[in-house]
Amino acid sequence: MRNRKLTISTNPFDDIHVIGINTTLPDYKLAWHINQLLQLNLRKFEDIVPDHAEDDARYAFYLYDQGENMNVFNLVSINDKGLRWLKLPVTTDYLLIIRNPVDEEKLESAVRNIRSAPQVVHAFVIEQSKIKGIDPLLEQIELHEFETQKNQNKRYPKK
Repeated sequence: MRNRKLTISTNPFDDIHVIGINTTLPDYKLAWHINQLLQLNLRKFEDIVPDHAEDDARYAFYLYDQGENMNVFNLVSINDKGLRWLKLPVTTDYLLIIRNPVDEEKLESAVRNIRSAPQVVHAFVIEQSKIKGIDPLLEQIELHEFETQKNQNKRYPKK
């Protein structure tokens, strides 16, 4: 009888969908179009400076939280002055990250709507399992989101 090796295969980022966006728009205009097309309220917060930051690279960060048991949206630039945070097979300037479950129909509708925005060259769903190095990037974005929310919820002492 042969010994069987049991392995557990897990995805550290379950219930996360990532849409890659290639556009010539600056981050604030793209965020405005996404807000209009998807009925969101993405708001700009402090830029992300990755751990490996070269030449003071800073990547725009937008956040919208629909509330408890709903979706959380992050719009993150991955291209700053020609410095790419993550190299993808298809030219990508921004990632729209959607946390928590989204059905396929709603996800495809979001991609179609984003493609309809002016100056958006391409929008597509990124298959995370096929992209090397995306997990550390998603981890850093998630940590930045937690820090942003923690700092936003701080109470200031009474005078």
